Amino acid sequence: MGAQENIKLVQELQAAFRARDEERYLSFWSDSALSRVAGVPRALGGVTQGKEQRRENLRNAPQPQPGAEPRVHTIFADDKHVCVVQRVSGNFSGNQFFKGSGRPFTTYECIVYDIENGRIAASTTYMNFLDVYVQAGLVELSKLTA
Repeated sequence: MGAQENIKLVQELQAAFRARDEERYLSFWSDSALSRVAGVPRALGGVTQGKEQRRENLRNAPQPQPGAEPRVHTIFADDKHVCVVQRVSGNFSGNQFFKGSGRPFTTYECIVYDIENGRIAASTTYMNFLDVYVQAGLVELSKLTA
């Protein structure tokens, strides 16, 4: 597939995620697709592999708050990769690993998708989580600097 087809594939994936359309969302991934969140160990949810784990993550993902959906800043691709840079914001509601604070945050993330045979074979998400934790009040900035 070419760059434009790969971009369309990822845009359709993101639309299926936002709509919580499980079957459509899962259809974009290869059966053994691996997703990683850079710097986050498997024990804290930083690695997802296979359809069932991906299905469970989609079911457990919080619904985006109105006006806080990720906004694509830029997207580019070649015949094997798609890179999406997007602004994410919302109130930090927490997850199974971190308590929520309800405080707002805004940051950017970059997701790189590896495309093989018209499906997503892997993805890696890069995000400055420390920035989010500081904004959400979970980490005091003054304790991070000298």
